[in-house]
Amino acid sequence: MKITSIKTAATRGHGMHLWVKIETDAGVTGIGECVHGGMQAIAIIGYLAPKLEGRDPFAVDAIFEDMRRSHVFDGGNAGALITALTGIEIALWDLKGKALGVPVVELLGGKFRDQIRVYADCQVEPGMDFDEIKQVVEGVVEKGFTALKIDLDIGAYTTGRQFDRSLLRDRFNYTASEREHEIMLQMIDMVTEAAGPNVSVAADVHTRLDVPSAIRLARDLEPYHLMWLEEPVPAENVDAMRTVTQSTTTPICSGENLYLRHGF
Repeated sequence: MKITSIKTAATRGHGMHLWVKIETDAGVTGIGECVHGGMQAIAIIGYLAPKLEGRDPFAVDAIFEDMRRSHVFDGGNAGALITALTGIEIALWDLKGKALGVPVVELLGGKFRDQIRVYADCQVEPGMDFDEIKQVVEGVVEKGFTALKIDLDIGAYTTGRQFDRSLLRDRFNYTASEREHEIMLQMIDMVTEAAGPNVSVAADVHTRLDVPSAIRLARDLEPYHLMWLEEPVPAENVDAMRTVTQSTTTPICSGENLYLRHGF
């Protein structure tokens, strides 16, 4: 079996989602997904496609590492190149599972569990009053979720309302102002009150704070017993992340901006 073509397709949802389809001369295909790849990943996959045609699709790791190491000076450790390669890799695993007639999990050592708890990423924004927040939270709980997460950083997204720019003092300053700090605390206070004791709450800050602001926020959130506070500082700054983690009992979460096993 040989790879004959690699195609991409973009769909619009919460941002752009990029899909990769790998076809073979045996008629078996595989589908993969690129997250946050954008147009860069489309261009990269188009560039890599001729290099993959004719190769054995079962050689998943060899193909991935060959493509990565061949472009180590083009971002071979992170960013758009890895995003593109990830879509290709997932498609190869999907193809291999189909060809062998087994779920991909069986090729990766077998499953540990039959189910997993999931959370709902909620659209709660600065400026919402308690009744608006309660409506969002109740909608999540009615769907059966026992955990939810909100974007706590001011200005993270503004879908559905005219964002009050006065809430954000300086989008390029990682030090939270007094007002910004208080608004974040108020959001958590209202969300946890609306959620009640049986629903877990997490918050994402999208790497937007400096260390002193992150520590202050995490400590002030301790009474709320959050599931986690996500990426209060840039994930690649390991020293900063460690300092914040060691300075609070609020669990600190990271990972979505790390790449490959080396990043973890």
